Amino acid sequence: MPEADKEKRTAVFDRETYVKMLITIARADKENGLQEYRYIRKQAIQLGVDYAAVLKDTQKNFEIGTQQVSRLTALRVLKDAIMIASMDSNFTLPEKQKIYTYAEKLDIPRTDVDQLEVLVGALKELDDRWKELVAGHPDE
Repeated sequence: MPEADKEKRTAVFDRETYVKMLITIARADKENGLQEYRYIRKQAIQLGVDYAAVLKDTQKNFEIGTQQVSRLTALRVLKDAIMIASMDSNFTLPEKQKIYTYAEKLDIPRTDVDQLEVLVGALKELDDRWKELVAGHPDE
């Protein structure tokens, strides 16, 4: 394996590039609004990234795939892109095709993206069950 490929596959997580990529993904879909940007802002804050500065500095011509990122960073970007695309509870075919395009640019196989989609669905189901548990069961 060439040295550049080996370096790309390390487990180093690039927080700022991750946030830039999410911003780029959100900007690519004109239907995205406050909810999607709040999600990205929350992710940035949790990672200690200055969201406002990164939002301002992420140029319109920023390209996903031109950055050398680790597999960990790429998978996290794709997972959160799926989360953003499914926030309206309607993960459409055009959105899925965009995710596949991003995955190709990030050198992530389509089968891994399909697994991420299943995992995101499971996460959403767990979150819903958690909310039900916290709210209590009115019929009990």
